[in-house]
Amino acid sequence: MSKVPKILLLQARLESDPMREHEVNCFYDRTELPRGAIEIFNMTQGVFAHEKLTDYDAIMVGGSGDFSVVESGFDWHQDMLDLLSVIARKKLPMFASCFGFQALVQALGGTLERVPELGEVGTYDVSLTDAGKEDQAFSWFPSTFKAQLGHLDRVSVLPDELECLASSERCPVQAIRLKDSPIIATQFHPELSVGANFERFVYYIEHYKTPGMSHEEAIESAKPDYAPSPECSELLKRYLRDELGFHYPTAS
Repeated sequence: MSKVPKILLLQARLESDPMREHEVNCFYDRTELPRGAIEIFNMTQGVFAHEKLTDYDAIMVGGSGDFSVVESGFDWHQDMLDLLSVIARKKLPMFASCFGFQALVQALGGTLERVPELGEVGTYDVSLTDAGKEDQAFSWFPSTFKAQLGHLDRVSVLPDELECLASSERCPVQAIRLKDSPIIATQFHPELSVGANFERFVYYIEHYKTPGMSHEEAIESAKPDYAPSPECSELLKRYLRDELGFHYPTAS
C-alpha cells in the first residue's frame, strides 16, 4: 500500500539516558521513515493502554541499557510482559530487538539466563536455521551474515509457539517468529549501524569492559570487533515493505 505507516516504538530507557534519542534516530535511519511516522512510548514512564495498540500499523521495540528481564527488579516489568502478551495474542505486526526480543520470549513463558562470558558485544556472525532460510523476512539473507549485538543475557528455553530462525556460536537463539504471525524479534540490533553500535558500546562501557581496563584501553581494544552488517541494515525497511506491504517515500 502506498502510505506512510504509523509506528509505535516501545522504549525501555530512563529519561536521563541519551541513548533514548539515539535509539529513535536509529529506527528512523533503518526504516527510512519520514519524521513524525514513529510515535514513542517509554515503558519506564507509565502503562500503555492496550486498546490503543490497534491505532498503529506496526509496533517496534528496542533495547535497554539499564534493565534486564533476567535480573528484573524494575516496577514496570510485568506491565511490559502483559503488553507483549496482548500483542502476541492478537498477532499484531511487531518487530522487537534485543531487550524487546528477550521480553517477548519471557512474556510467552520462555526462560533466559545471564551468561556474561558468552555475551556478544560488537559485530558477530549469525547463521540462519532451516526455518530461517524459508522465512519471508530472512530468505534473502546469506546463510551466515554479520549482525550488531550488545547483550549479556540469552534465551535458554524457547516457547513452542516461537520458531527459531537464526543462531550464533555463543547464542543459540538469535531470531524468532511467532508462528503464523507478522511478529518477529531478534537478539541482534537491525536498527544499529556499525557506527551506532560502537557509540552505544562507548556510552555503556562500564557494563561491557573487562574489569581493570581503563575506558581508553577498552575503546581501543574493542574497535576491531566492529564491522558493517549490510543485510541487517535492510531488515526493518524490508519488513515494512515486503511483509506488511507499505511502499512509502523514504526520508531524504
